[in-house]
Amino acid sequence: MKTLFPHLPFIADETPLSWSARQAAFHTGGRLVPFLNDFDLRVAALARGERDTVLRLCETTGQDPDPVLHNTVAATGIRRYNLRGEAFSAEFTTGPVTRFCPLCVKDDREAEPRVGAGPRHRLSWQLAPVRTCARHDIALVEARRGKWDDIVHELQVIAPRDAVELDVLAAGQAHRTPSPLQGWVLDRLEGRSGPGWLDDQGIEQAVRATEMLGAVLTFGPDRKAAEMTGEMWDAAGRAGWKVVSGGATAIREVFADLMAEAPRTAGIPRPRASFGMLFSWLSASRLSKDPGPIRDLLREHILDTVPVTKGHVLLGAPVEAPRVGTVATVAAAERLHPLTLRNILVAKGVVPLNRQHDPCGHIIVRHAEVDPVVHRLKNAVPVSQLPKILGASRPLIATLIDLGHLRRIQDQALLVSKWGKAVEGADITTLLARLERDFEPVSDAADHLVPLAKASEKTRLRMTKILELAFSGRLRGARRLEGAKGFEAILVDPMEIKRLLEMPRPGMPASLAFMMLGVTPVAGKHLLADRDDGPCLVSEQDAADPWITPEAMAAFRRDFVIGKRLSLETGLKSGAVDRILKEYGVRPMFDPRRIGATIYRRSDLPEIRAN
Repeated sequence: MKTLFPHLPFIADETPLSWSARQAAFHTGGRLVPFLNDFDLRVAALARGERDTVLRLCETTGQDPDPVLHNTVAATGIRRYNLRGEAFSAEFTTGPVTRFCPLCVKDDREAEPRVGAGPRHRLSWQLAPVRTCARHDIALVEARRGKWDDIVHELQVIAPRDAVELDVLAAGQAHRTPSPLQGWVLDRLEGRSGPGWLDDQGIEQAVRATEMLGAVLTFGPDRKAAEMTGEMWDAAGRAGWKVVSGGATAIREVFADLMAEAPRTAGIPRPRASFGMLFSWLSASRLSKDPGPIRDLLREHILDTVPVTKGHVLLGAPVEAPRVGTVATVAAAERLHPLTLRNILVAKGVVPLNRQHDPCGHIIVRHAEVDPVVHRLKNAVPVSQLPKILGASRPLIATLIDLGHLRRIQDQALLVSKWGKAVEGADITTLLARLERDFEPVSDAADHLVPLAKASEKTRLRMTKILELAFSGRLRGARRLEGAKGFEAILVDPMEIKRLLEMPRPGMPASLAFMMLGVTPVAGKHLLADRDDGPCLVSEQDAADPWITPEAMAAFRRDFVIGKRLSLETGLKSGAVDRILKEYGVRPMFDPRRIGATIYRRSDLPEIRAN
């Protein structure tokens, strides 16, 4: 097949249509469409980037097709395109609008003396996010003649031919450097990477999210997308880039700022008033394109901060489990008085103290924080009912509360309401189960066994001391009378109590054990805390101050060591011990800065001895 001569090479930054238009001017001095018709090529097919048409054109002109195909925006469906593996919609292109830099066109004409063969339409100019000439730092001109062939972007007829006119046109354009968003788009098409959050989504998704967020930041939530001009979208892209380049965390922080600044209804933030066109776009019922991760981020933020009802469709998906509500809505759902719930939540620290007088409908609370409190409230038992339930006198009930076996819903001194006089229902169940488990049942009471109150009278001891002995398991002779209820059924031997008090109890209070180990009370609490493999230091928890037995102290010293004791045990200076531990990568069990002590598990330590 004969090829056109002389050869006009394809230039790496132009489009196939641009190259074809230059071919037409070069070989015929005429327009693009007649030139293509001469070779039985359809301009619509070339505009759609049909591969066969591009290949035939290259064959006709003797051009290597690879660089031409590399710059081909190929249609993949209705208003869908692909360029270099990046898929996007028609809105990602300029459509029938032709963008160009007047100074670039002027340079093209000066570089190619043959009329019409120089001006080339750059591929980047066809992309909607590209609004600035990176060579001359001016805003691109936008032109549209209103003709059917505007889609071919034929600069030979669109751009002024006179150099002076081009200079005047350039002088009227804004002077600026290209936006970082524009740079990222072009870098991505060249295979270069950028900020992770943007790189992890489609190119059109990333651009749209950046510009929408930036538009709200720059022009406020009242601005509509239809009111935005090209210059405004450029400014929006620059503002949005500063946020999205920081990733999801930075975006969530901006969401919080926008919501804090927006008007509220009855103290509740309104998403549409906070996020404007961003929210309108993401909540559109006929959203034809997946907006990408920006929708999930905004949805998560709204769920975390705005009360919504179950089943409400939020940004395209129904809400299955609301995360926040108001004190009023929670109280109504749980059949509690809202003021009572508000006061308890303030006392519990769930609601800030400075909001204790705010209307209940204005206070937003997280269900994860409120639900445990509500559960405790609904299962609370008034103290006045405890004597009957536990078979105990009022003084005995007070003693159980003092020892921590019964926990009040809230300290009476902090909350003046009936809930200050109620205790945890779960504690009652646990306490009754413990009596069943720890005290052997008998059908008849032996003569030497007496009820708890009688034992207190006979031994002249406070009930607190007797209960401590009973719950620690030291009263071996204590029994539970069948047929009686709760503490009425517990029988103890006064003589056994006296003998135990005459004999010192082996061990020591936890506070003294901490001093002997050389750790602070804060560190000591970490040692007593229950872990997956049990506490580091085992205690008997029944007394007001946990009791540490000699066996527990010995077990701790066998399995663990306080850092400052290692130099005493090894005979090495502390600095030498530290260097050895660092060399072997040995780390303390807890963060020393947090608990004020350095504690190691002995099994983690290497063999350390002085020479």
